[in-house]
Amino acid sequence: MAFFSFAEGSSMFDATPIENLFLIDFLPVAPEGCLRVYLYARMLALHPELGGDLSDTAKALHMEEEAVFEAFTYWERQGLVRRVTDRPPTYELLPVRAESAAGSAMERAYYAYRDFNAELQALFGTRMIESHEYRIANDWLNVLGYDQDAVLRLVKYGIETSRSKAKTPGPASVFKRMDKLAVAWADRGCRTLEDVERAIAQEENIYPVAEAVLKRFALRREPTLDELDCATRWVKEWKFTQADVLDACGETIKTAKPSFAYLDAILKSRLEKSGAFFDELKAVLRELDAAQAQPTPDQLQRYAALRAAGFEPETVRLAAVQCHRKKKTRFEDVEWMLKEWGAQGLYAHSDAEAYVAQMQRKAARVRALLEAAGLERHPTMNDLALYDAWQARHGEDVIEYAAACARGMQMPMKYMDKLLADWAGEDVRTVEDARARHEAARAAAAPSAQPGAANPALDYAQREYRDEDYGDDFFIDLDQYGERGDGK
Repeated sequence: MAFFSFAEGSSMFDATPIENLFLIDFLPVAPEGCLRVYLYARMLALHPELGGDLSDTAKALHMEEEAVFEAFTYWERQGLVRRVTDRPPTYELLPVRAESAAGSAMERAYYAYRDFNAELQALFGTRMIESHEYRIANDWLNVLGYDQDAVLRLVKYGIETSRSKAKTPGPASVFKRMDKLAVAWADRGCRTLEDVERAIAQEENIYPVAEAVLKRFALRREPTLDELDCATRWVKEWKFTQADVLDACGETIKTAKPSFAYLDAILKSRLEKSGAFFDELKAVLRELDAAQAQPTPDQLQRYAALRAAGFEPETVRLAAVQCHRKKKTRFEDVEWMLKEWGAQGLYAHSDAEAYVAQMQRKAARVRALLEAAGLERHPTMNDLALYDAWQARHGEDVIEYAAACARGMQMPMKYMDKLLADWAGEDVRTVEDARARHEAARAAAAPSAQPGAANPALDYAQREYRDEDYGDDFFIDLDQYGERGDGK
């Protein structure tokens, strides 16, 4: 037993020193889980009696053992931890100063790339980069000859173009995909950040736009990074085509020295002039659930035509919500719907809103009749048209009785239509009249019915139905309209 030691539990009231250099250089970029592990490990180094192994540390921090192991691996790469044994893994802390990497060649390499590794990890947030993925990045530096800024841009581009649904894709998929691209671009002479930016611009069809502008300006050189930034804004943000950009070049004759900056101002002016309805259209595109609701010049012109035709902004937005409910997310779908509404004179928002509310109520009524007739489907526009015709001749109670009579028939809606047409000719006005006529007709048909004989009640024209017939294109639930902006 030691001559003198802390009493049990006294370490809880002790202090753990942390160097200011750590707080300045490491704290800002380290993942949260790694910080928790490192700070706890610093305390364990002073009081080893508080934890015996990786498992104890994981339990104390409420973390998975694998996450704790990854955290120690992260600090190994930062040059602040050295692994002493592998099975079981044990570690020792290194001082936070340059001499901490004065050990093995691997440690010196890790320390040499400490800031680079930290920036690389920061791109993925809490998704930890594995050792072999760091080796791929180091190969890009040491074998392919990229500089550090170029590698970081490569990885960032891989994250931006990932098809993963996660907010931040996993490092494994990004490095695997970008490794092939890094080799291909290196073969084309890419080494610097500027080289990579040009390659990305070429990949996204931005470089050809910048190149075409330089050719129009009679400049025989490659685009600079600033010029590529301009071209990126024109193509990706403002949605101009190469033809649009070259057309705007014609206005640069007003200056003796045409430049990308001057052309940028011209295109911005054009966008603003055509963007009198910019915010209105952007709201419409959001209702269509567009991931990037950025109006294009072409869409702005077509939207302006809709407004000139007399459609109010909220009418267009209402049509967009309706289209979204049908999973139709193109602006062309909105134009089609407004054409249908325009044929009915629905230009004002109040008229369109009243119409869709009426259609919603009618659809609910027809849906109840379909269920009474034994059908489980949404009403079609043809169903709604039949219902309008029935209402013109009969009361709701007679229509409901016809639905009950049609239950079990092969084509219930057509059967109802025939019944109601017959009853209208026989001056049926009440349910009692309808019941009497129906029972009399059944009784008259019963003696002549023979096995296999055709049922005269089914002798009517029948229609083939398609999936698109079962839609509700022209009505929405107005109680839900506008709450979330997605119509759901």
